[in-house]
Amino acid sequence: MDEKQLSRIEEMLMIIPTKMCRNMEQRFVNVILKDISKDLAKHHFMILKMLQQKERFYVTEIVHMLGITKSQMTASVDKLLKLGYVERYADTQDRRKIYVSITKEGAEIATVIYSRIKHRFHKDVEILSQEELNKLEQGLVVLKKFSSLCEQKEAT
Repeated sequence: MDEKQLSRIEEMLMIIPTKMCRNMEQRFVNVILKDISKDLAKHHFMILKMLQQKERFYVTEIVHMLGITKSQMTASVDKLLKLGYVERYADTQDRRKIYVSITKEGAEIATVIYSRIKHRFHKDVEILSQEELNKLEQGLVVLKKFSSLCEQKEAT
């Protein structure tokens, strides 16, 4: 293995994902959320988007997937409940387990937010050529594979 190449890759992996996530969060999510609702933050949208894709989640599942604390999750669900975007239920088999599901209003607001994020993203990537888009996609596939392999290695 080429040590210089590994050093360059290591440096980029330390800087680029963090910077990219921060920029995308600011540029796409935060700005759009402020336009739509002052009551919603990024993690509220992420919860709604997850609930759109699956009928319901246990609160603990969302905590693990988003990497937030149970108290943060409780506050987030309380806010989304107050806004009428989610419903909270106790599991009929085990009342200690709580799950949440999205309401019609929650699904509608999540769809509006996501469509605006998607529109803004499409506008931004217009600056890339088709070849650059292909390379970006290939790079993201490799990055996803690398991330999965690291997770698997960490689990063993």
